[in-house]
Amino acid sequence: MNSRERQFLKVMRKLDAAGQEQVVAFAEFLRSRQKPEQPQEKVIEKPNLLPPREGETVVGAIKRLRESYTMLDAKDMLNDTSSLMSKHVMGGIEAETVIAELEVMFERHYQRYCGTTEDA
Repeated sequence: MNSRERQFLKVMRKLDAAGQEQVVAFAEFLRSRQKPEQPQEKVIEKPNLLPPREGETVVGAIKRLRESYTMLDAKDMLNDTSSLMSKHVMGGIEAETVIAELEVMFERHYQRYCGTTEDA
């Protein structure tokens, strides 16, 4: 949920039932006046895969992968990325292992972006 949706929900919760009905009716009115969206063909960007650097750290790998996969939204991957970072920092998992998992995770998110994920 983005900030606009949270703001809308916050306002809706403060209204009584009649006010909520009016907001919904007005929103539906506005939607009915909109021109139908023309389906646009999604342009799929290809990643510019950068090679790992000598002695690369986990943080360095995250930066490299963000540069390689510029089309991906970092916020969508924050939970997975921080979980892997925690495995390294708190769990003592080797950097090479975590970096390999990060590369798989970025590829998985890229496949989802392309709409070709196996688990979709």
